[in-house]
Amino acid sequence: MDKKEMLYKMLLIRKMEQKIESLFSQGLLRGTTHCCIGQEGVPAILSELLDIEKDYLCSGHRAHGLSIMMTGQPEILLGEIMGKKFGMAKGLGGSQHVYYKNYFTNGITGGMTPITAGIGFTLKHEDTDAIACVVLGDGAMNEGYVLESFNLIQVMNLPVLILLENNGYAMSTPIETVNPYTTFEDRVKGFKLPYSQVSASDFDNLYDTLETAFEKVRTTRGPQFVEVLTHRFCGHSKSDKRYYISAERDEYWHEHDTIKSVAYQFSEAEVAEITANVEARVEECYQYCVNN
Repeated sequence: MDKKEMLYKMLLIRKMEQKIESLFSQGLLRGTTHCCIGQEGVPAILSELLDIEKDYLCSGHRAHGLSIMMTGQPEILLGEIMGKKFGMAKGLGGSQHVYYKNYFTNGITGGMTPITAGIGFTLKHEDTDAIACVVLGDGAMNEGYVLESFNLIQVMNLPVLILLENNGYAMSTPIETVNPYTTFEDRVKGFKLPYSQVSASDFDNLYDTLETAFEKVRTTRGPQFVEVLTHRFCGHSKSDKRYYISAERDEYWHEHDTIKSVAYQFSEAEVAEITANVEARVEECYQYCVNN
């Protein structure tokens, strides 16, 4: 793992998301969008651990970071949101309904979980070490079809990694108001799914935890469940002012930002150089999308 490359990837996601939010606020983009500012660690790491040519990745509405990382082309994400024909879904899917090789998303909360189970079933019966991974949020953990999928994945012992990004809120609903707990270990273990929990505040630990889980799925051909405790610094969608998130929670996560945990390992000059390169790349992407 190249730490500078990982810092570049996370900053690229954040700066692209900030650009997208800015374009919406200026009225230059229409519809809605769901950014992942603060949750950049998982997509950056998955770009290292997944081979999208053979593995499968499914996700939901908050997937800009994954889209940038799986394609390596922020232009085709922004182009998609702009309705351009060179977009990921030829300008027809917006930011929630995109695809690229073996990567697929839709806007239904946890809706790709049953699909991932089906993909895992297919892979189970093929001579391959390919795996399927689904990324979902804590709001999906009360959906019946999600829980039914967990049961199938466990009972059929499918090569599926379930990756839960728990940012504490289902839209604006705090997790503790609709669940008897704030993390999902007890619920997941009720399905007898192998479970790990990690905070996104420590990038190195996050990487190691996900790498171990991926390796276990590949070698055992059975499932793993990883819950990542994280935070979003943006609203659920573009019109969400985040009045429900306390200043104390924001302050904690600003101090424990995943990006900072990597940036601290380099000099200020090195971070400034990487940031400048990212900002130039974002502007290049924007100009391409506007002019094509």
